[in-house]
Amino acid sequence: MVYFSDRYKTCPLCGSALAKTQITDSYRNACPNSDCDFVDWNNPTPVVAAIPQKEDGVVLVQGIGWPKHWFSLVTGFLEKNETPQEGARREVNEELGLDCQAANLVGVYSFFQMNQVIIAYHVLLEEGEITLDPTELVDHKTIPIDKLRPWPSGTGEAVRDWLQTKGIENEPMPFGKPKK
Repeated sequence: MVYFSDRYKTCPLCGSALAKTQITDSYRNACPNSDCDFVDWNNPTPVVAAIPQKEDGVVLVQGIGWPKHWFSLVTGFLEKNETPQEGARREVNEELGLDCQAANLVGVYSFFQMNQVIIAYHVLLEEGEITLDPTELVDHKTIPIDKLRPWPSGTGEAVRDWLQTKGIENEPMPFGKPKK
């Protein structure tokens, strides 16, 4: 595997300019200073995702700045000292303004495009009206479970796997421009 990240230009420990260095089978930004051992490993970030079920539908959300036809699951970063299950429930509460009863693991997915590992849960939303977090979201929609279609990567893989547990094999949605 050849991998290289340029998120750091200088060493955060000693300030030296970082150099592209082969470490095992990958290229990494590493400090050439012999007194410093900094390597930018650029490990994937853990992210939680929730498939929020409200009655017989799944709530999808639209982030600020997303194309009008893009909707996805509730997602977010883990907080310090928080389990992934707690993180999924917290993100649902923050983004939808509702508590959820359960957080059952659907699966763990690599999302290479964003250098993330997605830990996905199915949650049952409690009664109440959805109130979106206006600092993150602009819209939401509820899709009947039998009409929900997965998308080809990221959280779409979790949707696919969750639907399969219900005996539903819906055709994935293609990425790109929607049909008119």
